[in-house]
Amino acid sequence: MFFSRFLVFVGALALQVAAFGAEPRQIAEARFITLGGIQQWVTIRGSDRTKPVLLFLHGGPGDAQSSLTSVYKPFERDFVLVQWDQRGAGKTLGHSDVEHPEISLDRLISDGIELAIFIRGHLHTNKVVLVGHSWGSFLAVQIVKRRPDLFAAFVGIGQVVSWREMVETQYRYTLTRARADSNLAAVKELEAIGIPALDTFDQYIVMRRQLNRYLAASDLRWLSQQDSLIRARLSADDFRAYQKGFQTMTGLASTVFSMDAPALGFKFKLPVFLVQGTEDHITDSSSAAQYFKDIQAPIKRITPIERAGHFAPTTHTEQVVEAIRQDLRLVPSLRK
Repeated sequence: MFFSRFLVFVGALALQVAAFGAEPRQIAEARFITLGGIQQWVTIRGSDRTKPVLLFLHGGPGDAQSSLTSVYKPFERDFVLVQWDQRGAGKTLGHSDVEHPEISLDRLISDGIELAIFIRGHLHTNKVVLVGHSWGSFLAVQIVKRRPDLFAAFVGIGQVVSWREMVETQYRYTLTRARADSNLAAVKELEAIGIPALDTFDQYIVMRRQLNRYLAASDLRWLSQQDSLIRARLSADDFRAYQKGFQTMTGLASTVFSMDAPALGFKFKLPVFLVQGTEDHITDSSSAAQYFKDIQAPIKRITPIERAGHFAPTTHTEQVVEAIRQDLRLVPSLRK
């Protein structure tokens, strides 16, 4: 009798010790790590560190999103979300002593690969999914083409197909809407420039200013509040760096002008998933659908987010999270 009770006591004590010494499943880290020889800002957040890891590449170039923890909170329920202020953006830019840091597509690809290797080792997992939004979706295609072995899957949101097609589609849509609204000043301006030249931002900026009038309602609301949300989360210096980051697009102009995902080939060695707002007038859903149709991958799926525009990750967050959750259920290596 005594021996039985002793075993029960020892077992209970062992459980208490194990529980006391166990590492919490929640994770919330934010720090600089060295990538490509410079300190770059990375946040890692999730309610359960054993869940699949989403390495999220922000758009822009230069539109760092890591400060928006409350907006991206739904991702943390089902995933471990890694946000990275890319070279020339956000806190990474603010932390640099270089006025004009070295920015190139190849450098960003290498930084992303180095970060993926770090994350795999730091979190002791090979369940890393690369997610790219807008500009980040094009950068992500480049990364998974170069190192597919580092990732369990790729998810493109607001997928960039090509700069040429994007500009032409935006122009036609904007002109059609301006004519329908009898916006004679806008029609005159748009007809005067024609389809913006593909090697300069000047005409594109004129067209984009008119396009911004006709974005999805959810996109217009987001653009009206994004800066104030980020300002509330950052110091004055960090917010200035965030704003300065949008100049990175100018430094990457030749890369942006030549963006062409189909030219990289349609064959992928890992599962590919696209998530697309049905009212996305920046990266048009029909372009994404055609690109998806041509993709050859072990597993592929495209999910429309109804009534969402280009900024679906922040305007229709729950729907995007659910789409990714359903997508990853199709990947054998990510099943519980």
